[in-house]
Amino acid sequence: CVSTLLMLTTGDIYTLINYVGFVNYLWYGVTVAALLLLRWREPRLPRPVRVNLLFPILYLLFWAPLLLFSAILEPLVCGVGLAIMAAGAPVYLICIRGGDKAK
Repeated sequence: CVSTLLMLTTGDIYTLINYVGFVNYLWYGVTVAALLLLRWREPRLPRPVRVNLLFPILYLLFWAPLLLFSAILEPLVCGVGLAIMAAGAPVYLICIRGGDKAK
């Protein structure tokens, strides 16, 4: 929130959109890849919605080059987006994973 407010005060909203867009599309692809991995590793799990595997495979075939081109054309923006995303890892490790859990 603080970084967003700082970006808004500088007037460079397009850079903020690029940071968020790259990270969003990165996680969209990771999510679709996880779907394929689960279908391969756990084929007998009950699934409320079944999708033909052609759709996630086609998505990943189009997703990978777009993400790669984005990283090649704007490496600084993509790197900052990854750094912002990685900044959440310590918060997760301290507050969520390291905290007390109800049994």
